[in-house]
Amino acid sequence: MSSNSLQFGLLAAAGTFLVLFVILFMHHEHSAEHEAAAYQAGKAKLPLSNVGKSLRENLGASNNAKHPKHLNTPNANSTGGRLKFLHTKEAVPVSLHHAKNNPPAPPSDDHASTPSEAGKAAAEPVVQHEDNIKEAVQRDQLTQYVSAPLRHGAHRGMLVCNGERVDSEIIYWRQIPSDLEYESPITLHHDEHHDRYITFEYDQGGWNNIRMGLESLMVIAHATGRTLVIPPQQHLYLLMAQHADADNPEMHDEMGFEDFFDLTLLRSHRGFHMMEMEDFLAKEAVSGGLKGVLPPRNSTKIWGSALWNYLSKVADEKPSWMGRFLVLPANATDYSMKQALQDPKTAERMKTFGGDRSPVYYDDKLQKAHHIHYPGGEHYRLLQHHYAFVFFADTTMQSYYRRFVRDFMRYKDEIQCYGAELVAAVRADARRLAPESNGEYYALHIRRGDLQFKEVKIGASDIVKNLHFPNGTAIIPAGSVVYVSTDDPDGICKNCLFNRKPCDTYPSPKPVGCPEDPSWKAFVQAGWKIRFLRDYQKAGYIAHANPNTFGMIESIVCSRAKAFAGTYFSTFTGYIHRLRGYHGLGEATYYHHKQYVFYPQKKRSIGHGFSREWRAGWTDEDGQLI
Repeated sequence: MSSNSLQFGLLAAAGTFLVLFVILFMHHEHSAEHEAAAYQAGKAKLPLSNVGKSLRENLGASNNAKHPKHLNTPNANSTGGRLKFLHTKEAVPVSLHHAKNNPPAPPSDDHASTPSEAGKAAAEPVVQHEDNIKEAVQRDQLTQYVSAPLRHGAHRGMLVCNGERVDSEIIYWRQIPSDLEYESPITLHHDEHHDRYITFEYDQGGWNNIRMGLESLMVIAHATGRTLVIPPQQHLYLLMAQHADADNPEMHDEMGFEDFFDLTLLRSHRGFHMMEMEDFLAKEAVSGGLKGVLPPRNSTKIWGSALWNYLSKVADEKPSWMGRFLVLPANATDYSMKQALQDPKTAERMKTFGGDRSPVYYDDKLQKAHHIHYPGGEHYRLLQHHYAFVFFADTTMQSYYRRFVRDFMRYKDEIQCYGAELVAAVRADARRLAPESNGEYYALHIRRGDLQFKEVKIGASDIVKNLHFPNGTAIIPAGSVVYVSTDDPDGICKNCLFNRKPCDTYPSPKPVGCPEDPSWKAFVQAGWKIRFLRDYQKAGYIAHANPNTFGMIESIVCSRAKAFAGTYFSTFTGYIHRLRGYHGLGEATYYHHKQYVFYPQKKRSIGHGFSREWRAGWTDEDGQLI
């Protein structure tokens, strides 16, 4: 067939497909059950006093509510349960929004991965072609990849990239009008939040350890009606790549809460209160409101250890709850839980929830404390998942706070948009390399480097051998495109140590945690077509992303894979498992160590600690997706 005939045939097929897509897309746009109004059209910076009002109006919720809202939601088919639509811009398929100023690279052998084993394993160079990507995304939307159902009067969440509403499969979050208005019944006086504070230090571990602590603090602050004080940017472990921000064009290596989460979205919530550290110090510290002790130099701009030491010194309470769990009542008159525990079902729930841990009861003393501070190290660490750390006597509250974290503690749009861009690129790549896949791909997270749990640091050949169903069928079939998220893309175990000595200094047989063959050859031999982040970066994708967010972007890619296998004990793998649970893909998640392969499918749905995530993170007490 001539190239002209081939081009003509492709154009004809594309035209037919486009007509079908437009028809289906128009039908899709008229479904109020499926779409929601954008809470930030164009991401315009509204005055903070107007942001919450704007979002609540879009959600059709009352701005005049004076009392805490019940969790019962309006019927989604009723007028009160519907969301208003944007009339300015329609949703557009996700595309290369962040590559507009970076022209697509033409097909070229220059885009081969690397001369390393990882590079040799890549089947072909990634090709970035705008038209192909758009066409692939449109097919993806028609294919309707697995996603979780809408419940609790929810509407599909919104994503805004470069000022446009974007329709993308990565959207797992929801917009629930009554959730936006919800105030916890644990405190009767929400107006006192201006006089009740929580300050905190970032955890001293890696990002996902930090995130776990932040989620628990968000839940505690909201449930107890306290204002959460956001610390300034800091040096965070493993997140110190030089970068510039929109608000700070000078290169720097500090990162903070606002680099990952959407402060405007959080401030829009009627029941949640937050403020910046500088404002807190101006209001409380320099006036002597913190035990009469002034901050160093009486400054509102203290930073680092000087800030942490000061906050620790002036705190009314410094909870030391590591290894325990927090118990919150159903109302403000039952801090001791005497009323709640008279119910046998509640008592049994709490016993199952706590396991071998001892409870901490949120009491009147804690509620009346002016300033509670959470240090970031030693026995103060909140190294547990929020849904396994905070027990609510009321099951509707337990469910609500799982949704609260899902919908309000998601990564901000900038990160999500890069994730959507990369997911679309991987799917297009899968169609090119494996046409029969219909764009489906698989994903692995392989942690090596500084992971202290050496027994799960295994070679590619062991991973291939372990990833089989009991009947012998491979979890990842030959011919599949496999996205590999790893800290060792060269396949040399560069930072792998045993007794503080590099693994490559040991003869064979090597000690535990030092793979005999650290390369990725076995993946290629299994017929997998493997890809790494840098393969797509070389083709021009996510060119302007903050390098400190690459891990978050990769987690989004892994969350949408047909099947995913990760590293047990890794909180990065764990969070991917939860994201997949939000999407309805939790049961298609595995671990690649032979001892743990099918742990995600075990019947038990709740546990504690950081080694893995549990179904309780994305399901209600009855087992349905939240």
